[in-house]
Amino acid sequence: MSSPLVIAHRGASAYRPENTIEAFELGLAQGADGIEFDLVTTKDEELIIRHENSLSGTTNVKDLPLLRTLKREEEKNQSSDWFSEDFTITEIKQLRAVERLPELRPGSAKFDGQFEVPTFKELLSQDFIKDKSLVVELKGGSHLDHLSSSIGELTARVIRSIEPKCKLIIESFDLEVLLDAKEQLEGVEASFLYALEGTTLAHVDLYYLAENFAGLTISLEMLFSEDWVSACHEAGLQVWAYTARAEDAETSIDEYYERIIETGVDAIFADHPDLLRRVLADRG
Repeated sequence: MSSPLVIAHRGASAYRPENTIEAFELGLAQGADGIEFDLVTTKDEELIIRHENSLSGTTNVKDLPLLRTLKREEEKNQSSDWFSEDFTITEIKQLRAVERLPELRPGSAKFDGQFEVPTFKELLSQDFIKDKSLVVELKGGSHLDHLSSSIGELTARVIRSIEPKCKLIIESFDLEVLLDAKEQLEGVEASFLYALEGTTLAHVDLYYLAENFAGLTISLEMLFSEDWVSACHEAGLQVWAYTARAEDAETSIDEYYERIIETGVDAIFADHPDLLRRVLADRG
């Protein structure tokens, strides 16, 4: 059994506020093979790196008087927040990242207010991503309703303008978004992962997915519930599993990671890439 890839989940998100340039650089410095991050759009159709289009959980938006008036009700999900599609990129650049789970990760929270919200262009221009794997998750949500172009087209436009020297993997939980991105990126060297949650093997057509994508990303709960790895490998699909968090270890951290590794997954998304890398190194 070959060793799985170590993917820093939103960067080294256990140590720095997630989805920041600083978290990405640290994750790769800790031995990750690649990084995973999420794209949402702004009012002026810039691609920014946030886990979701609501901004209160990962930025200091509520502390900035000039931006407070942009808070609104979002009818589709019946939630009240600040949403990326209401902000221009100039306004986004006034925000600073904060730790999403400060009580669980006080070390990361010490960096609150220090790091910008990065754009996709800014990340692709970094030297530290050279020859690394970048898992680019295209997020669904209300921000897509305001676009004149699809998020796949916007993503392809940025990639073609920069031609980054890294391995690109495009991912989405939205099948239509992923298929569109694949079409928009025709001629660009990239692979595609379809992300799943809360389903079973009986409800998934693996052979259809294998015709279109390189693999699936599935939750740890799914990974342990059925033999996804064998079924997917037989169909010609890789399996990437999310998300390994050392805080979830019930016994030792080593045993926690070992259980995931022993399933035979091809890649593991980890908030602590250094700890996962150590376990893989210890097992030789």
